Amino acid sequence: MITKGKVEYIFRRSRQKVWHFIEDSYRTSFQDIQRENCVNSKEIRVLGLRRSGNHAIINWIRSQLPKNTVFINHTRVRENPYRNVYEDQLFLSRNPQLKGWRCEDIDWWKKEAKGHFSPKDCLIYSFEDQEIAQVAHHSFEKMHDIYLGQSSERFDVIVIRDPFNLFASRLQGNKPRANARNFDLMNVYSRHHNLPELWVTYAKECLNETTFLRHNKVVINYNQWFSDCDYRQQIADLLGLTFSDAGFTEVVRAGGIGSSFDGINFNNDAASMDVLNRWKRFEENPFFLDLLKTPELVEYSVRLFGHLPEIDKLLELL
Repeated sequence: MITKGKVEYIFRRSRQKVWHFIEDSYRTSFQDIQRENCVNSKEIRVLGLRRSGNHAIINWIRSQLPKNTVFINHTRVRENPYRNVYEDQLFLSRNPQLKGWRCEDIDWWKKEAKGHFSPKDCLIYSFEDQEIAQVAHHSFEKMHDIYLGQSSERFDVIVIRDPFNLFASRLQGNKPRANARNFDLMNVYSRHHNLPELWVTYAKECLNETTFLRHNKVVINYNQWFSDCDYRQQIADLLGLTFSDAGFTEVVRAGGIGSSFDGINFNNDAASMDVLNRWKRFEENPFFLDLLKTPELVEYSVRLFGHLPEIDKLLELL
């Protein structure tokens, strides 16, 4: 059933896209881009499926960086990230009855959206549950400098978590949102894949069977990142960060709840969370078991994460 709110959203987005096309065409034709000056010393694009530890890793990366770092969360594919934030914030400011994050300086976001960029030590922007090919689409690359400004160096970070604990965290995360409208952690932003199928496409990109991400690709295995300090230092080195491991123990309020299982109870003690055994809560759940029957899923999990003895016993029951 299509609700009134959904119709209003579709209308608003359609109208925005028309104006986006007009504005982009004008800026492409007439705006002078200062190509001799790099706006961003470093640019990090982060991709991951929700509940893969994306926000924990982004918070950790930000904590290794200078303070002049900007983070844009949950970016839409093939669109201007700054403009997305500005228009969303403008809409919320005009409709105070709506709940949502509100930025402190909407004028600053407007200037960035219009291409009046301020210098930054680092720009980080993230995509969640999106098809990798759409994130890296040539139409975005064509508009990159107009949307974000020039960057001295660019990185593509792709985060992957083993599918067993990922699916368990998403199922658990759905519980407090049972009555939330238009929000289901088992859905993804893809017309071609469901959640486990999309996970397989991320696994293939991590193993370089596909090569959509071409800007200094850095693969972060969340399981290893969580459990191995030496691995975190290796990731910091690949990203050109001064490693301090700051931010690792913090629990970020991702999605407003923090961890699907523990909330923010382990803030400043995140290493104590049992994130590698979440699947045990759902080992007898028929829906959870059906997700694991997705073709190639177990094969790619073994290639990325190795054999997990207890899970191997579970898989014998499929």
